[in-house]
Amino acid sequence: MNKKFLFTILIFSTLTLILNSCSKENDPTPVTTTSSSPNAKFLGKWYISEKSTQYGSSTYYVTIADSTNNAYVLLERLYNFNTNTKATTLGNNITIPSQIIEGTSVSGSGTLVTSTRINLTYYVNDGYIKDTVTAVLTK
Repeated sequence: MNKKFLFTILIFSTLTLILNSCSKENDPTPVTTTSSSPNAKFLGKWYISEKSTQYGSSTYYVTIADSTNNAYVLLERLYNFNTNTKATTLGNNITIPSQIIEGTSVSGSGTLVTSTRINLTYYVNDGYIKDTVTAVLTK
């Protein structure tokens, strides 16, 4: 009887340790918005589903964060860049002005269709490959 009890305790302890060692991947800190930010409706974590003329379909998450002076927003990880992509907003429109990111020219524009959906088209040109990307961002 003692062996069964000890064996049960051992199994239970082992499973508890294994399950506790598994942790959820750390998400970035949620973006807090204020009504004074002209970019507030664009900010947050968005799920992006895109179609690239060069690479086909892909999905991933992009965070849109405010800049320190609210002059533009930062799209974190767009096109899997390690550098943020700058964009401006006006009303329900978002514009990615032409900029060089990691040696690649990027530009584009989109529209906030609803509070949880942005349609975006952007262009990427590294001098050799010209890629057109259509994307839908959803919250």
